[in-house]
Amino acid sequence: MLSEKIESLLNDQVQHEFEAGNWYLSMSSWAEVNGFHGTASFFLEQSKEEHFHAMKIFHYVNDRDGHAIAPSIAKPDSEFDSIRHLFERGLELEQENTRKINVLVEAAKEEKDHATDQFLQWYVDEQVEEEDLFRTILDKLNILGEKGPGLYMLDQELGQRRAEIPGNSGTE
Repeated sequence: MLSEKIESLLNDQVQHEFEAGNWYLSMSSWAEVNGFHGTASFFLEQSKEEHFHAMKIFHYVNDRDGHAIAPSIAKPDSEFDSIRHLFERGLELEQENTRKINVLVEAAKEEKDHATDQFLQWYVDEQVEEEDLFRTILDKLNILGEKGPGLYMLDQELGQRRAEIPGNSGTE
């Protein structure tokens, strides 16, 4: 059984995961209408991944005799300055996600909720990968610049990414 504190923090995390997913969906749309189809695909996959993360927590709360709450989700921005802006905002979202996961892990440890602590370790590992992914893309933008063939090649590379979600065959 979850404590009220852990249940509340987990429900807050569900909301954050859905909000991040909405940001990524908005970023995908911006990229698509601006001709960056590979980047649009990348952010669509990111959105799906955040939805998967949210639902994993949602079901965990209910499985632990808690009550998962469907959150209200704030509308994200729909205009961005550049490809760099998309990935800088994405890194900010992932860093915020990491901070929130760390708060959850600390609360689980304080409450001696070993099951939740163990459950959250997957998210800890996932956040290391997510932050590294965004930093790597920003590093590539620093090397390639934001115009010309390098940006085109990066856009094509980003289009090859498929979210590592169980059951995601990569086909629509």
